[in-house]
Amino acid sequence: MPIDPYSPCPGGTGKKIKFCCSDLVGELEKIQRMLEGDQRAACLDHIESIEAKYPERACLLSTKAMLQAQLGQEKQAEETLGTFLAKYPDNPVALAEKATLVAASEGGVAALTLVQQALESCVEQIPAQVYDAIGLVAQILIAENQVLAGRGHLILQLGFSGSQDQQPLQLLMRVNNSSSIPLVAKQEFPLLPAPEDALWKSAFQKALEPAMRGCWRKGAAQLTELAKEVGEWPAIRHNVAVLRTWLADTPGAIAAWRHYAAADIPLDDAVEAEAMAQTLDPEAVDLVDLVSVEYELKDIEVAQAQLAASPLALHMPVDLSQMGSEDQPPPKTGFWLLSRDVPESAAGLTPADVPQVVGQVFVYGKQTDRAARVELAAYRPQLEQGAAKLTDIVGDALGPQGESMVRTEVPALQHALTTNWRLPSDTSPEKRRELVEAQRHQVLLNVWPEMPQKIFGGKSASEIAGDKDQQIKLLAAVLLLEMATDAVAAEFDYNELRRKLGCPVLGPIDPSTVNLAELPLLRLARVEVKKLNDDQLIDLYRRADHYRHVAALRKLAPEVAERPSLDGKIDKSEVYGLLAQIEPDSSKVVALLNQARTAAEAAGKSTAPWDLTELAMRIGEGEVAEADKLLHHIRDEHIREPGVAQALFQILSDAGIIGPDGKPAVPGGGAGEASPLAPQAAPAAEAGKIWTPGGDEPSGGGKKSGIWTPD
Repeated sequence: MPIDPYSPCPGGTGKKIKFCCSDLVGELEKIQRMLEGDQRAACLDHIESIEAKYPERACLLSTKAMLQAQLGQEKQAEETLGTFLAKYPDNPVALAEKATLVAASEGGVAALTLVQQALESCVEQIPAQVYDAIGLVAQILIAENQVLAGRGHLILQLGFSGSQDQQPLQLLMRVNNSSSIPLVAKQEFPLLPAPEDALWKSAFQKALEPAMRGCWRKGAAQLTELAKEVGEWPAIRHNVAVLRTWLADTPGAIAAWRHYAAADIPLDDAVEAEAMAQTLDPEAVDLVDLVSVEYELKDIEVAQAQLAASPLALHMPVDLSQMGSEDQPPPKTGFWLLSRDVPESAAGLTPADVPQVVGQVFVYGKQTDRAARVELAAYRPQLEQGAAKLTDIVGDALGPQGESMVRTEVPALQHALTTNWRLPSDTSPEKRRELVEAQRHQVLLNVWPEMPQKIFGGKSASEIAGDKDQQIKLLAAVLLLEMATDAVAAEFDYNELRRKLGCPVLGPIDPSTVNLAELPLLRLARVEVKKLNDDQLIDLYRRADHYRHVAALRKLAPEVAERPSLDGKIDKSEVYGLLAQIEPDSSKVVALLNQARTAAEAAGKSTAPWDLTELAMRIGEGEVAEADKLLHHIRDEHIREPGVAQALFQILSDAGIIGPDGKPAVPGGGAGEASPLAPQAAPAAEAGKIWTPGGDEPSGGGKKSGIWTPD
């Protein structure tokens, strides 16, 4: 196709081809044909052959650098871009291609300044190279766990495309719907307008204008300067915080959010701003070490016999071969160390009576250059107890202590909430849930308030509870605790914790008193659902579902399912299925899945998604008879439906029932094993994972490392 001489120069000069490189039209058409034919190497050779005739031309330098990068010639691409930028330092294409190269080699954060320079250099249109650089940097930022900055760039890219580009839209939807990304990191951050009666409104709008074009660095700088002239108004503080967050300026964003939290704003806004600061602060997370300690063994046979005979050492019925390496054979055997004997019965059992796993022990045989040894792995709070148990069990066969090292770290809250128990064999699923819920209530209400935390300067929540200057920080910490645990602690009343700490409670929100479209995401669960009309209810339900707001879904979804006026307006089988997915009580899950089946049948749809969901749950709960019955039903009734065979294979593979080749797995294999620090029968696939025809298949897989840690 002939090149339009009035189209923009592909080299990013900001001029039309006719007024920039009209003498190159023939060559540009030849280059275009080669690119369309995927003749990249030949195209690069051609550009190099005509460079002497057309030296330092932007359109040639741009294409040359792009081809060199695509062909893996990173060093040559850097040299070409060096020439490009030396000749055209403000060229957005040169800056964008440099940003792409830096992002791929040094990371997304390192490329952000170049992306901003490219955007600031754009005159009217956004060149394709700049648009692509924004998308690449967004993906890398998300991979680097800079989710807020990554989401900001995806939203910017969608704005430039008019939401027509499916790639950033799909990635943004995956991020928003991910259960592994904290809810606070999914919030929408509209830039606030100036107050209507502000005398400085026009200056504010002028300062904000670059930010609306993606020039966030320039916008933040202009707003900061404006604040010096007109004062630190809340809208200015808020917008500076948002822009610095999108720029991945972590220290600047933390300071700006706290500056906004200190403004004269509603308490909810202040608490959520402080919550953002705490979320961004890498130093705010308290961690617990997983430590391994080696001991030489004087007599390996005696040591193994002592461990095997002790009721406080539970043998690991797992394949330990994965723990071997090229320079070290795998351990001969492994054991979990228990804090006390396992009770004979679960009758009358309380969390205080349950034996805890205080460490894991691996026995290694003698090697050419090393004596036989035992390795104890334990979280630091249990390390002393684990070492004492090991010494008591092995006795004189245990030699001197050797080296120790930190294997990994986990958040202190995760460690506190993890129930590393060994329950009696007659413990029913209902009893296990009862014990786990009681333990979580104890941790959230009584243990967490006494934990020293970095965010409180090493003090505990209880210690700062009476300090009014610390109230917003404390309320933000409680809000983040609630957001982090709402999926596993559905029955816990966080207002009970707030009352215990002397803090204001979060009250219900009457929908008639707020603009629901602008209601912050973190407040959705507080809306009084009975007061919502049908349209409002569906809108909030879909928003909560889109962002995977579990606490809000627990309130909105039942109302959607039960409201007769919504029959035919929404797929209620999907609503019941979603409720099953977020329901922690498996006995209630079955009832919800039955309701999903009934609704699906009434709508003339397949019940396969809900049969597959129940199968995964039954396998996870160890209910062999029910799982076998469902398996036969799925094979007889649904196996030929699109996607069912693949989903079934994935469930059985994740559970370790079949191997990758489809054959029955070897008993005791690694697939589907529970965490060694939590030796309960655990679901290998998420019990509530919903499979839907045409949707993503349930994903499985596990990690392989020398020391296992709880997920």
